[in-house]
Amino acid sequence: MRIDRITVRNFRNLADLDLALDSGTVIVGENRAGKSNLLYALRLVLDSSFSYSDHQLRKEDFWDGLSDGGDDWDPMADGEIIEVSVEISDFEDDARLLAALSDALLEEDPLKARLTYRFAPVDTGEECRSGLRNYQGRVFGGDDEETHISRRLRRYLHVQFLPALRDVESDIKNWRNSPLRGLLEAAASAVAEEDLTDVKQAMKDANDQLNSLQEIKDLGDSISARLVEMVGENQAIETDLAVAPDDPMRLIRNMRIFVDGDAHRNLASASLGTLNVLYLALLELGLLTRLRDSDIAHVVMGIEEPEAHLHPHLQRLIFRRLLTTQEDAQTVLVTTQSPHIVSVADPKSLVILRTVQGKTHAAAARNADLEEAEWDDIARYLDATRAELVFARRVLLVEGFAEQVLVPKLAAARGMDLDKLGISVCAIHGTHFSSYVRFCEALAIPWALFTDGDRVDQHGISEGNRRAADLMATLCKNDEPAECGIFVGATTFEYDLMKDGPDNILPCIETLHELCATPSQQTIALWQGRPPDYDDFMKIIANAGGKGRYAQRLSLRDIQPPPYVADAIDYLAQQ
Repeated sequence: MRIDRITVRNFRNLADLDLALDSGTVIVGENRAGKSNLLYALRLVLDSSFSYSDHQLRKEDFWDGLSDGGDDWDPMADGEIIEVSVEISDFEDDARLLAALSDALLEEDPLKARLTYRFAPVDTGEECRSGLRNYQGRVFGGDDEETHISRRLRRYLHVQFLPALRDVESDIKNWRNSPLRGLLEAAASAVAEEDLTDVKQAMKDANDQLNSLQEIKDLGDSISARLVEMVGENQAIETDLAVAPDDPMRLIRNMRIFVDGDAHRNLASASLGTLNVLYLALLELGLLTRLRDSDIAHVVMGIEEPEAHLHPHLQRLIFRRLLTTQEDAQTVLVTTQSPHIVSVADPKSLVILRTVQGKTHAAAARNADLEEAEWDDIARYLDATRAELVFARRVLLVEGFAEQVLVPKLAAARGMDLDKLGISVCAIHGTHFSSYVRFCEALAIPWALFTDGDRVDQHGISEGNRRAADLMATLCKNDEPAECGIFVGATTFEYDLMKDGPDNILPCIETLHELCATPSQQTIALWQGRPPDYDDFMKIIANAGGKGRYAQRLSLRDIQPPPYVADAIDYLAQQ
């Protein structure tokens, strides 16, 4: 089974959202972009634990953009409607799901089902209070609002929601909500009756042995005597001291989980990160048991910002497994602010939510027109550092490490703080910009790039300009490259930085002199503070330890951007 699509209308800041989903969708976005609201909207449709009252929303839950601007405006007086729909496919081979969704089927081939939550005015036959309409929230199947979907059937589509801030220790200890509960009950039901009888006798013997100790016997007698003294023999309750009840089932209910092996330390002694990992392990085992026993047919797991308290290595280990080893019986949606989680997700599964004028817009990476090999390149590129691209408001794509190191310094020289502008500088370590540009376009991330001019052919056209023209053709754009955010240098970034910025000549030469050994220093001295030719300059950079080392040391000095780099920064800042 797959959840293919969710549409949301007029719910909080999700005014008109239509989003295709994958089995392991990762949703990112700035604070207040609507990530939590999206998970809640999904629960309104699928979560069978929601009561009748949970489905009854309030006027505060309507999108603010519906307002007429008046202070006393009420969306429920105007008859506005909140609606959330979920489309489901690939379930026809599962008889349980087919039965559960039989009233939600659509007349489509291949077979699909739709479940819809609608909060709308209803005619109850009663007079409206104070002139307000009577509203009701309910879930129905298919296209017919009268086709009610019962909670019992929706339980086959089990929703497991993990909020961002949760008290894991309390959740595990609380028998009613603990993920340990189902595991213990399943284990108890599988134990032979004679084995349980043996346990009962062992517990009775242990309690009797303890109660035979004189100090314990005296304490028990004292408790009984004090109760009789307080309320009399007729009203005093009988008490017994025991380590645990003799009943094996009650004994199992009282079992606790400890940490640190033979030390048997309480959960309170474990770190919050350790408890979160333990909770997920127990939850997975419990859900697998319920699936195996046919108690449920499919799990929809919504996890909200799970990175809290988890070491980066644990984030990658846990969510690489959870997101990329999907089973047909499980759908996972994760909201996150962590580049470590994004780095192990399938890039096709990434969704960005952003707020524009009080309304959430969604962009899905899967819409990028990329070949499978290009998707593989993106997946390898988005390690934990470069996954910042997905979280950026704007992206400046550059060729290599030297540009990535120096651009923030060059922007600062123009009075710009890239972090405050939400601009991330991402080095692609090459000139193959096309895949990354189309990836950014699919996610609606504003972008710009600058690239080296490199060699000039016999027609006087540089490789960089041909690169820009090819990229414009790929994007099906007829404008000038600079009008679309593509900027080309004259030679290479390092030489353009020195030659096209008069104030940069001395800092560049001094940096090379500082990094080089005596033979190269003698060559630098012959330049006499003037720009050398291209080949000599690049040779000395290689002698100084390479472009990366040179860029790192040069970033400590005051330098100005060459014109094409300044244009790229200015262009992106205005997007």
